[in-house]
Amino acid sequence: MRRIWFSLFFLVALGTPRAAEAPLRRAGLNWSTPTNGVDARIPGWPLTQVLGRIAGATGWEVYLEPGSDRPIQTTFTNLSAADALRRLLGGLNFSLQPQTPGASRLYIYASDRDRATQRIVAEDTRPGRIANELVVRLKPGAKLTIEEIAAKVGGRILGKVPKLNAYRLQFETPEAAEAARKLIAEMTDVAAVENNYRWEPPATFASATAGTGGTTSLKPKVSPDGKNLVVGIIDTAAQPMSADKEAFVLSRTDLVTGKSTDEGLWHGTAMAEEFLRGVSLTDTSEGGSSVRLRLYNTYGPNETATSFDVTRAVFQAGEDGVSVLSLSLGGPEPSPMLQEALASFSEQGGLVFVAAGNQGSASPYYPAADPKVIAVTAINREGDPMSWANWGSYVDVGAPGVAHVPFNGLTWVVTGTSPATALTAGMAAGYAGRTGSNLGSVREVILRDMSFNPARP
Repeated sequence: MRRIWFSLFFLVALGTPRAAEAPLRRAGLNWSTPTNGVDARIPGWPLTQVLGRIAGATGWEVYLEPGSDRPIQTTFTNLSAADALRRLLGGLNFSLQPQTPGASRLYIYASDRDRATQRIVAEDTRPGRIANELVVRLKPGAKLTIEEIAAKVGGRILGKVPKLNAYRLQFETPEAAEAARKLIAEMTDVAAVENNYRWEPPATFASATAGTGGTTSLKPKVSPDGKNLVVGIIDTAAQPMSADKEAFVLSRTDLVTGKSTDEGLWHGTAMAEEFLRGVSLTDTSEGGSSVRLRLYNTYGPNETATSFDVTRAVFQAGEDGVSVLSLSLGGPEPSPMLQEALASFSEQGGLVFVAAGNQGSASPYYPAADPKVIAVTAINREGDPMSWANWGSYVDVGAPGVAHVPFNGLTWVVTGTSPATALTAGMAAGYAGRTGSNLGSVREVILRDMSFNPARP
């Protein structure tokens, strides 16, 4: 099967010439403190959101004149801090005042600096632990409510995962969060206190060339009993695809409100397209495929998703009848809450495929390194990992990490462990749909026939 699957994919994947690689674009603000080089692609964010990002990246205390909030829309690269502020502030004045000791203070105002009195809460959107948030899990039958706990420690409730009795709390500062952690940990009604993480899709590269890309003969089959093999992709929102592919989409669910405003190809769209490509390679049934797709948006308009929202998506997928999951996101630290959710999904017979990451490293990348999931890396024709693909001992299988995605009249060439994961999930689902094999058997076939040797050449 390995030879058949690989030859089929390479025939399709290598049929279109590669163009120069470029980052898949996303809205955001990148303030590089060592060099003060600033890149921005701001599609109309409120000024307060922009200032929160600046405060989080620089450590400055930022004050705004009340009533000065306004939408900011601008794009630039590699500007100095001063030039970037001029472009980002929508015509307002600014004054950066060093403090000894203490953090510098940035004042934003229309005419009088003394009117800049509204303190902006720092927002750190970089991948990793969210310093001013905690996830609190209560014991069954707890006497204290989460509202009472939040009131005691000065936290704001942002969300919940009912099946884990888990709640997301936000605090004004990282210091307040750490003080609250100590108090909460001593409460007898609390089962656990853990971190919430920001995760981004593994760095994906894309380029566009003229043409509409390859086509497939895939079509949906109407099951007599109404039962389908349902797969969930947890990612960014996905743009509408061609009508023949949309026929496979059962639902789009926004776990986080909003969508990207980028006019280019979105990560979630690329993953949905490549998943369906994988189905078409292994489900060649004459009557069509019984595989269906549910898409879960855990990013909204943001560059990163949180481990809390990804956990919510896993449980939502389980309630929606999903039996196979594909996730292309992660980071260097594990989330115990998400580990439990994925373990529960797997133990109930589900399959979970997770991208191994694109750091070119053997270091664990989560949730790919969780023991219950199938970690997928990207490989070349010889079966060796691509130079940028992770290859640690936690990696289970390898698949080609090149996808040709038709979008908006162009063919986008997308590379990374993300498309390798979506492709593998699609091939597994297609194989299960065509053969009627149970997912336990499919898992064994994948681990046997697509196995990856973690010893890097």
